[in-house]
Amino acid sequence: ETLRARLERERQLPLDDALRIACEVADALSSAHAVGIIHRDIKPENILLQGGHALVADFGIALAVQHAGGARMTQTGLSLGTPQYMSPEQAMGERTIDARSDIYALGAITYEMLVGEAPFTGPSVQAIVARVLSEEPRGITRQRKSIPQNVEDAVLTALEKLPADRFSTAAEFSAALAGGTSARSAARIQQQAGARAGPWRRISIGTSAVALLAIGLATWAFTQRMPGSGPLVYDAALPDSAEMFFTGQTPATPYGSAMLNLSLSTDGEFVVFLARYRESTRLWRRSLRDASAAAIEGTDGGIMPRISQDGSRLAFVAGTQIMVVPITGGQARRVVEVAGQVTMLEWTTASRIVTVDNEGFRMRLLDAETGELESHPIPRCTDGRGMAGGRLLCSFAGAGRVIDPQAGTMTIIRSAPQGSAAATVLPGSAFQLVAPGYIVYSGPEGDLRAASFDIRTSQVGRSITLVSGVRREAIGTAQYAVNDAGTLIFAPGSNAEIGRLVRLGGDGTITPLPLKPGGYQRWDLSRSGRWLATVEQLPGHQELRIHDLRDGQSFVWQRAESVSQPLWSPDASWLLVSVQDTTRAALLRGSPFTSAPPDTVMSGTPRAVPLLLDLQSDHVALARVGELGRVLGTVLQFDPLSRPLRFDTIARDRAFAMMSPDARHLVFTVPGASRVVLTPAPPGAWERQLATNSVEPLWLSDVDIVFRSGVTWKRARINRVTGELTGPPTIWASDPRFSDTFGWSNRPSWDGGIIYLQGPEGTSTAYLRVVPNWVAHVKAAVDAAN
Repeated sequence: ETLRARLERERQLPLDDALRIACEVADALSSAHAVGIIHRDIKPENILLQGGHALVADFGIALAVQHAGGARMTQTGLSLGTPQYMSPEQAMGERTIDARSDIYALGAITYEMLVGEAPFTGPSVQAIVARVLSEEPRGITRQRKSIPQNVEDAVLTALEKLPADRFSTAAEFSAALAGGTSARSAARIQQQAGARAGPWRRISIGTSAVALLAIGLATWAFTQRMPGSGPLVYDAALPDSAEMFFTGQTPATPYGSAMLNLSLSTDGEFVVFLARYRESTRLWRRSLRDASAAAIEGTDGGIMPRISQDGSRLAFVAGTQIMVVPITGGQARRVVEVAGQVTMLEWTTASRIVTVDNEGFRMRLLDAETGELESHPIPRCTDGRGMAGGRLLCSFAGAGRVIDPQAGTMTIIRSAPQGSAAATVLPGSAFQLVAPGYIVYSGPEGDLRAASFDIRTSQVGRSITLVSGVRREAIGTAQYAVNDAGTLIFAPGSNAEIGRLVRLGGDGTITPLPLKPGGYQRWDLSRSGRWLATVEQLPGHQELRIHDLRDGQSFVWQRAESVSQPLWSPDASWLLVSVQDTTRAALLRGSPFTSAPPDTVMSGTPRAVPLLLDLQSDHVALARVGELGRVLGTVLQFDPLSRPLRFDTIARDRAFAMMSPDARHLVFTVPGASRVVLTPAPPGAWERQLATNSVEPLWLSDVDIVFRSGVTWKRARINRVTGELTGPPTIWASDPRFSDTFGWSNRPSWDGGIIYLQGPEGTSTAYLRVVPNWVAHVKAAVDAAN
């Protein structure tokens, strides 16, 4: 993607990302300047981001100038370039433009990456150029306090009006960003020293010396190797035939494998990862002491590998089974059968395993030899990790939560109050305690962050970004592991939670919808094909946005910590949706196109208010009300226009219910082997199984049903009157870039196709990155930040 696309999505970039991109662009410009080429149009649209690296593109203006023999090309009054990033001399149409003009443009881009907008903006080209020539950019640290002073000095030096006052080379700018001294920083230091003159001068100098010594020691500590620790960072290459696969699926795992598929041994000797094998998956073992790697026999079709604490065995999920196999491979043995998706798997001792299944609503403690020891219904837990006292550290809906299975209680992780500001929900996922009082998690941008953590209050201190470019799945899982020795290992890759909504047509063609990429979780298209309602995950909350697909306009209609599946009425005159916050939930119905607030159809606790499944007509809606420990719960039918509201139970232990367009039949997913079943509407006379190991059945017409297994969809056709299959289900389509999301992850497009989220192109990685002694650095960095 372009840097512009990322800025439109994130507005401000993490400091480390912004500096890395700026330095890589500076390196590219240095190469061009060395052969006498001045780009003249450096802007975010011309910076491409591929595999975490920046590429400078579109030297068209530079080539045009060269072909014109260097003659002045602004004789008609046209200043070549883009006004927001144009140097003053370029804006004035100066005859001679040198490398310092490109440095100015790069300074403007770096400013925008840090602040969120270019240093000079305006309603017209003339207004922008006037500000470029006459005004000074606002200070960066005043707008973003976390930016170091030396970075601000470097950027503002690059933005000086006179070329002579800027850096003479792009390499000098890069060095200043990395901590070197610019003319501006030198002047600032000298001015500060002068301000300290007087009776306190000697004390100030002494204090400064101590501070400089402390900084020097900290820098030394971060850059020196500990005795016998090996290199600070190294990459472990994977075999060409066994790259780590992100979007793998198995014939018995309809949900795919968008969970943590990486496990590091306690001693750091080896790692186990997921690889693709034929049409399924296989687990591989890779030594971190040498380059050896081998497939683990007995793990075909497996996902979610977890190495035992003594390193002798491997637990994994295969379909509806928790399996254990010797780490060297062999005959895998079933420990227990699970129901629904497994969202956590972890060894607590050398022989005991804790797992969460039933879509995250049930915790089980297992003995690796004898099977289940105890089971508890819990509030929903995805991507869970163990904590002291049997508690679980989990994620759900873009936030962290601490769950006590014994008590059945849940506490949201929040940032500690700052001054008069109240505690706020900490946005993130894939939380893990890496040391007493320290927590690591995946931030909304897909980077690894760390913070101090008070286990009593579930509150964190100031968080910091430590690692960027860690693969993040659409449901928030980050592909990283930290062992007890403090080593970090992660799979580099893109943030699959940021994807594009696409339409899969009946002929197999995939067409992107006219929306920018985003963190879409749920969506529904009006039957006319014009209005699209999307629920997008943002830091700390979710937004329900209405998009007009005809003219590209959009607006936010609702905000809440969690927004359920939105459903359009058949004529798109109103929308039905459930919203939830920590202590409250409400079922709303209203028109997004009027200023009137929506009607509260029902309110209560989160467990009492149903989650929406389908709106077949103005008077027939389907919803599911959950119970503690029951993901599937009870499917209800109700009339959203009636008062008082009446709910009729039509099925128990069902999910993904949808009624056919002619209201004759219903399809459901049932637990266990994830069966898709068909019943008449209302159910009762008969039940017919359409498929196993499949989920999310959708009606394409009165007689056509599609359902998904992993990243493949199958289609079944029934007799409209009897409900009998007219033939066996057939493969309809497949897309390895399909991204699973919470709830419905594909919805009808009402023209014989479906809409789903398509993730980035990268579906695998050829290496894993290893950082020994990482937790020691985490603790030092968090302590310094706080």
